[in-house]
Parts: sequence; C-alpha cells; structure tokens
Amino acid sequence: MQKIRESIYDGSFRYCRHDRCPKIQNNSLPTLREGELEADIGAAVKKRAVVLDTPPLFLHLCNDRSCNLVCPSCRTERINYSSGPEYQSRLELQNRLLKPYLEGPPEQAFTLSVTGSGDAFASKVFREQLFALDGSKYPNMRINLQTNGVLLTPKTWRRMHAIHKNIETVLISLDAATETTYNITRRGGHWETLMENCARLGEFRASGQLKYLRFDFVVQLANYTEMPAFVELTRAMGADCAYFSRLIDWGTWPRKEFIRQCVWDPDHPLYTDFMRVLADPRLHDPYVDSGNLSDYFEIASQSDLPQQITQS
Repeated sequence: MQKIRESIYDGSFRYCRHDRCPKIQNNSLPTLREGELEADIGAAVKKRAVVLDTPPLFLHLCNDRSCNLVCPSCRTERINYSSGPEYQSRLELQNRLLKPYLEGPPEQAFTLSVTGSGDAFASKVFREQLFALDGSKYPNMRINLQTNGVLLTPKTWRRMHAIHKNIETVLISLDAATETTYNITRRGGHWETLMENCARLGEFRASGQLKYLRFDFVVQLANYTEMPAFVELTRAMGADCAYFSRLIDWGTWPRKEFIRQCVWDPDHPLYTDFMRVLADPRLHDPYVDSGNLSDYFEIASQSDLPQQITQS
C-alpha cells in the first residue's frame, strides 16, 4: 500500500494497468490538488504521507469467487465455496479484514464494497455477512453492492432490512440487451427474473432509496452490436449510468479464442463494424460511461467517422 501511494504521488501509477483502468482511460483521476482538499485524506495528501494512522476508507471485498453464473468471459466452471477449508479460509480472511471496522469506533466512516470477484449473494461468505450487519450500529457505513442481479430478489432485499439505509450504490452486470445474447454471455442466469429485479431497483432509485444505480456491459464478440440498445434498456429501467468495459483475459479462453472476442482490436475482421456501432449517437450521451474503451469512443465520436465507415 505504501508503494502504491508513492506511485500516486509521483504521478506514475506504475502498479496500474493503464490500458485497463477506466479512470486512467477516461482521464477522470483526481489531481493531487483535489486530493489535498478532501476532508478525509487531505491532510495526508498534503504531507505526501504513505503511512496512515487509520484503516482505508474504502474496503473492496473480493475474497470469494463463488457465483451462480458460469460466464465464459470469467470462468470455465461453476465456483461455489459453502463448506470445507476453501470456505473457511475465505471466511477467516474476511473476518480479519472487517475487524478494524466492525470493532472500531462505531461512528467511523467507511465504504464496504461487495464484490468484484463473484456474486454478492451467491457467495455464502458475502451474503451471510450482509444479512448479519446491523446498519444502526455503524451510521456512517456505506455499502456498495456489485452483483449479476439474479439473486437480488424481494426476499433477498428483505433479509438485508437492517442495512437498507446504508446501501448507496448497486452495480448490476448484464452484458446484453436481449435474452438471446444474455444466455450466451451470462450462462446460468434467468433473464425474466433479472429484468424484474432491475426494474425494482429502478423504482428504489426513483424514490431515493438508492443513491446510485449502474448497469454494466463487458464488450465482446457476442454482444457488441447491442451496445446502443443496452443504453436504451438501462435508461428505461431508471439507472444513473450505462457502463462499458472491454473484455479482460482471465485465462478462461485459449489465447486464440480470446483474440477472436476482441472486436476492438484494429486487426480484428469486425473492427470496422465495431467502430460503426460506437458511432451511434446513443453511445455519446453523458449518461454513458465508456470505461476503458474511452479511446475508441473518442475516435468514433469524430464527426466524419460514420461516413468513413459506411464508405469502407
């Protein structure tokens, strides 16, 4: 952590993948001057401190890959740790990570984010923690949920009643705008249930129960043509943002197959068609976050690009 902080202060961000990081790609990293003005970390930034007296303000739990889906872009088999040493080791790690927060001063402010590694509700480690938390004991605890949305049913939501006021952000991974494509990119899911759950979250956002609702889309060969339709679908469901990111090689596909999925590669036979899709005006609305595809969105936004692509 100290080395990472040093890389922030010197501006190199040398421990980051610059080609993958959406904050670097879309030039939205805060400046040091902006950091100095932050109420929580401003004093540390002014001193260029790399050792802090308090634990991190943002805790992102990615200690369990358990999930109810088997998305080809992410894994080759279903992963579910619910007992035995694999489950126990993940539970013990989580308890150790949470201890400074749950046993510290109850008024301390922190954000708990669950999860980027699997699903927040398919994982026994994560869901039992979420169900057990009492938000009234931690009034300044904020919770961000990242999930595929299938298991975020009314029953699941009721079981988290004690943290409803703490939940601020929900991110749902869809990777599709139609059921047909969803069945390819999100294997094991259920489109109708997902749409019902997403519509309910949209109602929570409209009523102010949620402060932020985002739907995510990992671009790949099977779904890139649905990017504009995804923007329309998620807007209709009341989201704050439609977020796009490109596929990352997690080793689940043979290298040749992964390359075949990367339609944004200029050498890909469908690159021209990919850029044609990106030229759609629906993708160039402030509602859209282009993530680590920002460079491609910028090229596509050039006024003469659609005509050039059509002619090609």
